[in-house]
Amino acid sequence: MRARPEVVAGLCVALGSLLVDPRPASADPQVSVGVTVGGGAADLRTAPRGVFHLGIHGDVLFFRNRDRDMAFGPYVEALTVAFDSLEVGGGVSWLVPIFEHVPFVLSAGAHARGGAGGWFPGVSTTLWGGSRSLNFSSVYGLAIGLFVQGRYGFGDARQADVLGGLQIDGEVFVLPFLLLANAFR
Repeated sequence: MRARPEVVAGLCVALGSLLVDPRPASADPQVSVGVTVGGGAADLRTAPRGVFHLGIHGDVLFFRNRDRDMAFGPYVEALTVAFDSLEVGGGVSWLVPIFEHVPFVLSAGAHARGGAGGWFPGVSTTLWGGSRSLNFSSVYGLAIGLFVQGRYGFGDARQADVLGGLQIDGEVFVLPFLLLANAFR
């Protein structure tokens, strides 16, 4: 089977345009830090109970140039479940823009749970959906949304929690103070 001359010419023109006019990726990282608050069910493997949840979550997402682009990057978090434990962890997040201005973020990672019985390792997964701005003039992107999270612990703690709630961007708490400071300038 012989290649047709017009197909070969078309491929050469396409390849040549890529080599002559390369365009660099202009995706800057987008940082977001927020407070998580909500509730859920804890100790599902032993004695299930309703709980209050409070935490802080921060991430850095890369490879996003516009609202319709996917992004990927690391996250860190610290939280408490019913004020009985302190949990710290991190992992990776993947932003998927299913709807144009309402993306979903899927996260998975590891955590360490500290409480009365010591520290125990675990894994967690999160599904987040809400508003995640793409800031073209700064690396900070405002985010506010709802989340559902599953947490599973290894060892004697026998942790199995399902949490849900609201993530409120940290800038919401800082903005009134910045406005006041600028008003007195």
